[in-house]
Amino acid sequence: ERKEFLQQLGVLDESDAEQTRVIIPNYVLNPRNCIGPWGYYATCSFNECEFLMSDLERALGSPEAAPSVIAEKIAALPSSTVKAPRALPIALLRKLEEVAMHHKGSVPIHGR
Repeated sequence: ERKEFLQQLGVLDESDAEQTRVIIPNYVLNPRNCIGPWGYYATCSFNECEFLMSDLERALGSPEAAPSVIAEKIAALPSSTVKAPRALPIALLRKLEEVAMHHKGSVPIHGR
């Protein structure tokens, strides 16, 4: 997709001018990925990530958590492509720690 189009959708994180990123949940859940709308409803594609996120939110019971707790809960989540327990890549675990360093030891579940 063109940068301008992604900006219009509101799916770009441009907080770091040297490394623009796409905010995946915003892109996937964007209304342009839906068929319709026809009057009162639209048909949107199945989004397994939404179900996984709901399971994680329920398991944590909090809008933020320690990186180790998040990693433990995510590792226990099965999906259509990965059986639980899943092994999380070291790079992802490091990223959780890095985010926590910026947020007083906790990782916010929503936001940038």
